[in-house]
Amino acid sequence: AVRGSMGRIKDYFVEQGLTPADFPVAFVFHEVISIGWAGAVWGACYGIEPSVTVCRPLAKLPMASKVSGAFDKALAFSDTKLEKMTWLKKMPVVKNAHPRRLTVSLAESLVFRGAVKPISFGAKLYFSYQFVLWTKKLRADLATAREKKEREQASGARPTMVRKNGRWVREPPAALSLALPPPWDGKM
Repeated sequence: AVRGSMGRIKDYFVEQGLTPADFPVAFVFHEVISIGWAGAVWGACYGIEPSVTVCRPLAKLPMASKVSGAFDKALAFSDTKLEKMTWLKKMPVVKNAHPRRLTVSLAESLVFRGAVKPISFGAKLYFSYQFVLWTKKLRADLATAREKKEREQASGARPTMVRKNGRWVREPPAALSLALPPPWDGKM
């Protein structure tokens, strides 16, 4: 019998230690690192200014003069849009930033992230996978430690700690106050 491609994909992920229940954790982690990556690249482009520093030699090319008119029109359009975004001036991270530089650095970061997407996407998937495995191991280790503690407390090998008056103190072991009869030897 031929298994469907979805069945093979599911089997592959299960072999790697992943289940459908792990997807939400992996998805959230992937999105968090994606947002962090986008912000970091945007910030780096704002500081480095690749269109000025890296691309300076390209300005001498004949094609540059043809593109500069469209580029200036796009910047003028973005300036009018940014002026209408009053909420942007209230954000502490960008309130002192130059609006045009924000626009240009965003475009630079989009170009850079698009260029390295085959590498960055694979890296984000790999880091998400490692994060899920780490959280599963952490949960398993915590469960094992909890079970060990409960076994040791039940056997008396580890004292039970309780909170009294804001401090952790050892709970005294339970003691019977009644005398037990001597063990029965089977004779009457």
